[in-house]
Amino acid sequence: MRYIKGLPNTFSFKIEEYRFNSGNNIFNAISVWRIDEQADEDAVMQENTRIISKLQADAPHYHTRAMRVNYLRTCDLLLPKAKPSALRTIYRMLTGDNSAAETVNEAKVDERIRLALELGDPEIAIDLREHNNRQPSKYDIFWKTAAQFLAGKAAAI
Repeated sequence: MRYIKGLPNTFSFKIEEYRFNSGNNIFNAISVWRIDEQADEDAVMQENTRIISKLQADAPHYHTRAMRVNYLRTCDLLLPKAKPSALRTIYRMLTGDNSAAETVNEAKVDERIRLALELGDPEIAIDLREHNNRQPSKYDIFWKTAAQFLAGKAAAI
């Protein structure tokens, strides 16, 4: 911090700085740029405003878990058949949220959904599942027993 505070004294020209804090200490940045000493005060102010606007637009955005949960609950009421993975991805795309997924599997699913949305092909997620014909045989005993159990329950009714 002392280094950053001492920068105006280090250079032979004027500098401006902008400090960005994401609000939750996940991302903090300090940007420094040179000010044209020949420009008038209005031009310097306009250039600073332009630079700060660009920095704010390019900065990652992080949202709280509560914000995402409220969004998902609202969507669940309005769009009950929508899958949570699609809703999470849409939320991230619309808000620019860069928060990490809660699990590794969730991250993989979200990446597939994001790809499907970017390519404009909602069927890609279904195609990936349909082409997975390598079902492990270690579950065959389970499925056989489950089918017998369900057949017995159905016959008892």
